[in-house]
Amino acid sequence: MRWLLALGLILPTGVFALSDTDSEARQAGGGASPYLSFCQQRFYEEEDGRLLCNWAVNFNFACFVSYPSNKVIQAGSKITDAEVVGECDNGEPIIKIMHY
Repeated sequence: MRWLLALGLILPTGVFALSDTDSEARQAGGGASPYLSFCQQRFYEEEDGRLLCNWAVNFNFACFVSYPSNKVIQAGSKITDAEVVGECDNGEPIIKIMHY
């Protein structure tokens, strides 16, 4: 019976301590998580601080989108340079970048 009482007193304190820590971590980091974007290498172009391509959320979609999209990624948000990660069935190279 005493262990239930002790657990009842300790558990709520631990929950509040965790929520304060999470809140502080979010405020300290203050930013969004990075994204991975994929596209066909032939469409990749840097123009006026913008990255243009047929951006897709994964490798497979990048193979099926055969024209440049309206999605624009700001060049300043790029974390990694474009890197070839494979080829579609038709031999088209697919690149990826990590960005905010």
